[in-house]
Amino acid sequence: MLRRISLVFLLLFSLAAQADGVQGLTYYTYQGTSGPSPSINPLVYPTVRSTGISTSINYPTGSFGATILGSGLADRVIVKWVGYINIPAAGTYYFGANADDGFKILIDDTLVTDSWIDSGGAFRSGGAVNLSAGAHALTFWYYENGGGQMVIFQYSNNNTTWAVVPTTMLATDSTYWAPAAPQYSSGITQSQQISKTNNTTLRQSQSGNLVDIEQIGDNNTITIRQGSSLSGKNRMEVYANGDGNSLNLNQGYSPLGVVSPNDSNNHYLNLNLMGNTNNITTRQTGSPQYMETTVSGNGNVLNLQQQDLSSKTLFTNITGNSNSVTANQKDSGQHYLDIRLQGNGHTVTAVQQGSGNHAATIDLTNSGGSSNLNLNQLGSTNQTYSITESCANPAGCNTTITQGQ
Repeated sequence: MLRRISLVFLLLFSLAAQADGVQGLTYYTYQGTSGPSPSINPLVYPTVRSTGISTSINYPTGSFGATILGSGLADRVIVKWVGYINIPAAGTYYFGANADDGFKILIDDTLVTDSWIDSGGAFRSGGAVNLSAGAHALTFWYYENGGGQMVIFQYSNNNTTWAVVPTTMLATDSTYWAPAAPQYSSGITQSQQISKTNNTTLRQSQSGNLVDIEQIGDNNTITIRQGSSLSGKNRMEVYANGDGNSLNLNQGYSPLGVVSPNDSNNHYLNLNLMGNTNNITTRQTGSPQYMETTVSGNGNVLNLQQQDLSSKTLFTNITGNSNSVTANQKDSGQHYLDIRLQGNGHTVTAVQQGSGNHAATIDLTNSGGSSNLNLNQLGSTNQTYSITESCANPAGCNTTITQGQ
């Protein structure tokens, strides 16, 4: 059975919309004037006297206490509540309040109820408003002139049955009601961590076949083949600095480029590349396999492949723009890949297939042009991934994830 998740990320996103804010509305209090219908545009006294969160606008007579919302004032007070109201279903709605004294209600910056008058607490409402389901910006103005203090915000979908707007319909941020981000976990297994540690240690005490290449310059072609029928530990360390180079790095392949059936060596490949528009192909077979690639530059194309009946571990760290990465781990064994990119306009295609557990960690920080990420995990029963994406451009991060057997 195939499960496909297709997500588009916009503006600093981590796998799915993150819920922000809290239930309720933010309030600001101001000093009012001595006469009725005080001006709020502009405010006569614009200094904020207090601010905080009201879980709802439901203050019957006597509930404010000695002063209104910490303003230090019991009379001639103006309160402004701002936030969002979550409409449960598309349709026609009415908004009103019991208030002593006046109030104004704005939905999506449109005045829908206006009763900016002195009153002893009578209920007043506005006309019909057609709203779509979901969050809408809400501003509620209230003033208390003198005497009693009361304000109770209500709504109706038929202009007959009214109810106090509950806390569950109010929030300080429009994304408060967004679904929680799915929780995924992935990580290198204990055996893979041991393999990584051992391979890193072997840099200091290589006893098998070691190739160490340093290449500086442009438009060169380098082909290295290591392994096949050789015995011992195969290690390849390559440093390349330049533009327009073509590197073909192979461990465990025959001269004809096919997997050698006789290879059972431990393969380690470390590539450090600085430059632009380079074309890199790395291939590993045998058991086990460890590949580490670090790239700094723009417009590079990397094709990274690990295959055969073995555990596979792949780390790739890229800084730059418009780089293209294809990472393919196939056949049986424990597969783990870790890809991290900083820049913009990257394209990543990661495939893990075959029996065995698959785990992937991908971290993409996109500072400009849109990026594309496609993760495909097939053929095992344990498939986990962790994806973190940060997108600064409205074009966003386009991500497709496929899991299945």
